[in-house]
Amino acid sequence: MPNSRRGVLKAGLALGIASAVGGGAWELSKVKTKANIIISGGGAAGIGIANKLLHHLNGANITVIDPRNHHWYQPGQTLLLAGAYKTREDVISSNQQYLSNEINWLSDEVVEYQPDSNQVKTRQGQTLSYDYLIVATGLELRYDKIEGLDTTQIGQDNIASIYYSPEAGITSHKQALAFAQSKGGQALFTRPQGAMKCAGAPMKATNLVEFFVRQAGNRDAFNFEYLTSEPFLFSVQAFNERLKEIWQTRKINANFEHTLIGIDSAAKTATFRNSEGESRSLDWEFIHVVPPMSAVKSLRESELADNVRFKGYLEVDKHSMQHTRYPNVFGVGDTVGTPIGKTAASVKSQIPVVAENIRSLIEGREPTAAWGGYTSCPMILDVGHAMLWEFDYSMQPMTALPFEVVDPLAVSELAWVMEKSLIRPVYDIMLHGYTPV
Repeated sequence: MPNSRRGVLKAGLALGIASAVGGGAWELSKVKTKANIIISGGGAAGIGIANKLLHHLNGANITVIDPRNHHWYQPGQTLLLAGAYKTREDVISSNQQYLSNEINWLSDEVVEYQPDSNQVKTRQGQTLSYDYLIVATGLELRYDKIEGLDTTQIGQDNIASIYYSPEAGITSHKQALAFAQSKGGQALFTRPQGAMKCAGAPMKATNLVEFFVRQAGNRDAFNFEYLTSEPFLFSVQAFNERLKEIWQTRKINANFEHTLIGIDSAAKTATFRNSEGESRSLDWEFIHVVPPMSAVKSLRESELADNVRFKGYLEVDKHSMQHTRYPNVFGVGDTVGTPIGKTAASVKSQIPVVAENIRSLIEGREPTAAWGGYTSCPMILDVGHAMLWEFDYSMQPMTALPFEVVDPLAVSELAWVMEKSLIRPVYDIMLHGYTPV
């Protein structure tokens, strides 16, 4: 058996054993408490931390506030673009399959935080008090910051954006195939300014569409331009250099410090602002747009927001995930103000830290659990190959397992299999509150 496949089997076995043994241990060591815990946001981070707290606490009143009755597996959006996922149901499921009956779900939305009085106000007019607050509201997609972009056109007229919705992921795949079968033209791919969820997704989209064009057999008739607001492709130098090598071979042109500011769908032009404030317009026959992103309005306009480094995001200590001014407030997921970590993999490694630190406070102890910034990006290269990128605050390649499953700089079929078939089960386990690795 190849070493890489043996590693994956070991990883799966380790997950199962750790989940079973760990679950039993939690049952024996739960802390009795009447703490009232509010979780603002019911996505992956909110559901995962709610269930995780049940492993630590006995008797706590845990309420998740979110208006959505469904769960969106957002890492699956690139798989919709790839054609590996094909339907809305591949990424959308009912919240009920993840929620313990010990968790209160309030179909509402926090619109105002009042941390000085330990209260939140909801859109439906309720004022709720808490002993501990966890903010897990994710990010807001700011398509409104791109002049001329009509979001109703996403999924048609060769305007793609897998971030917009499950349907946009499906139609983006269809548009990419149609573009690949055309006579040729220019394709643009954008990366916005500032923090964003899954920073590798814009490059994955570029790779996939270029692959479809190459498979269609007329690659020389097409031009690929990637335009990023950053001065690099990827923040980890080793990964950045490796992708630059691959793109040089595949004739994908990188344009740095270019921020999309406008689109004219009728003229099929896109306008960018460079680092010197100058405007540049490019024609396109196909464009994939990644919008700017921010914390949701209720958070970025609240007392909880960071107003210095990570403006608008939840102000937290980057290791403890505890608010720096309100010690009974914590954050988890995309909404926190940390240097890196807006991925589902980061959520998985943040959840146990937040749960353990809240438990410590309830027990009257100083919180000591720390998040090291772990995040992961399976960099899809084509349908069938990827590279498994993992790193943390050190900004150096690393692995969460005690052994390296695949070489992170190697083009790997196994990394593709992990992205397509193995990550989702681990993700679902996380939503149930199990985070063994």
